[in-house]
Amino acid sequence: MESKRKVGYIGLGLMGGGMARHLLSRGFPLTVYDARPEAVEDLREFGAEGAGSPREVAEASEVVVTSLPNPGIAETVALGPDGIVHGLRPGMVYIDMSSIDPATTRKVGAEVARRGAHMLDVPVGKGPPAAASGDLTLMVGGDPAVVESCDDVLSALGSQRFYCGPLGSGVTVKLVNNLLSCSIAALAGEAMAIGAKAGLDPAVMYAVMTNTAADNWHLRHNFPTKVFTGEMEPGFKLSLAHKDLTLATALAASLGVPSLIGTAAHQLHTLAMGAGLGDQDQTACIKVLEACTGVPVRTSEG
Repeated sequence: MESKRKVGYIGLGLMGGGMARHLLSRGFPLTVYDARPEAVEDLREFGAEGAGSPREVAEASEVVVTSLPNPGIAETVALGPDGIVHGLRPGMVYIDMSSIDPATTRKVGAEVARRGAHMLDVPVGKGPPAAASGDLTLMVGGDPAVVESCDDVLSALGSQRFYCGPLGSGVTVKLVNNLLSCSIAALAGEAMAIGAKAGLDPAVMYAVMTNTAADNWHLRHNFPTKVFTGEMEPGFKLSLAHKDLTLATALAASLGVPSLIGTAAHQLHTLAMGAGLGDQDQTACIKVLEACTGVPVRTSEG
């Protein structure tokens, strides 16, 4: 059997940890790093090698993959004093799966290219269960030839792949996707909160909305298990939704495009962050509205 390339993985959170474990299950030799030593130790138990810095990961790998929470961390991990670029060799590929802004992606990409290496931006769709099973939706930016050269790694991580354009295009698609997705989740919560205050049964509203044009993924999947029960175990953390809305509305402003509804959703998420809800599921922004109405949106089963 043909041996698989050595892969490095940096960022072992809800998404990255699942992706790293899945790469191990597919037989890729894996070297990992995270700012939390316990996350590295967890992957070592699955058979990964631990590293002491992003640079060490790059030095031990042929392909480096990252999944990081925000642009500042992504830039530091890539370009900092002990960053990835200092361990790159000519011809290597750096795949950043973080949801960040295109300007940071291109800044890092320019330094990667200066080292004779290549970079792809590949943010993902779907949540932790899909990360752990290789069922993610991949939004790919970069040189098509480099994308093809990484087919083994990308195919292991995602069941769907969309080529979006040159470097920075993947993260741009992800931002506009999440502008829509997070705004839908916020508006669904607002509608439910208004209806509950008016005395409507959330179960009846749910039955109606899932059989009209109001139907949406969040309503079908997150509301029954999270909103209607009050259990806000995160699939996608509210803090990450807030970060993506911050970046998406800033992108719109930089392009001179109004983002009226997205900005309203961003403000609701900002209020939720101020209420200390950042580590809960993104649908927890409904708690801000429940605090205003005094009526929790719960079903009899919840």
